[in-house]
Amino acid sequence: MVIDQGLCPFAHPVFDKLLIEVYPGTDVSDATTALMAMLDTLSETSSDAIPTALLVTPALFSDFDEYWNWLHICDTLLQQMGYEGELQLASFHPQYLFEGEDPKDPSHFTNRSPYPMVHILREDDLEQTLLQVSSPEKIPERNRLHLRRLGLDGILQCMPELKNTAVFANKDK
Repeated sequence: MVIDQGLCPFAHPVFDKLLIEVYPGTDVSDATTALMAMLDTLSETSSDAIPTALLVTPALFSDFDEYWNWLHICDTLLQQMGYEGELQLASFHPQYLFEGEDPKDPSHFTNRSPYPMVHILREDDLEQTLLQVSSPEKIPERNRLHLRRLGLDGILQCMPELKNTAVFANKDK
């Protein structure tokens, strides 16, 4: 859906080389260790070999606030490990909510995913891609407007598999 709907200009060129690791456990400390190992892996591996990575945590962080707090800890660890300016984290969660927006707004779906996950991005690659995108600072707002135009029914038409996931579990809230 991200590629088909054009939500991320970075996704299509790297999709075939995307590293996806699933942490199946329920221990936050072990999930954090797994993320730290992925940061090391990306830092030590060429962008051609592994351009970007996802750590998916299906058995952890069903609560968005708990996930959000963990993400801030991970971002601090990224800085402490010396990767600030080299790598950055993007966040996705089934119940992702942008602060200050109506919880029913389809715009939240720009950062919703079937499972909680952290996306590790290379800043150099982001900068190179952004040079090729018209008005890159407008990407988030364009995506939110696009998903509002689609609406919940349109999102489900694009990706019906989401219907019975946590992404749509609280759609009436």
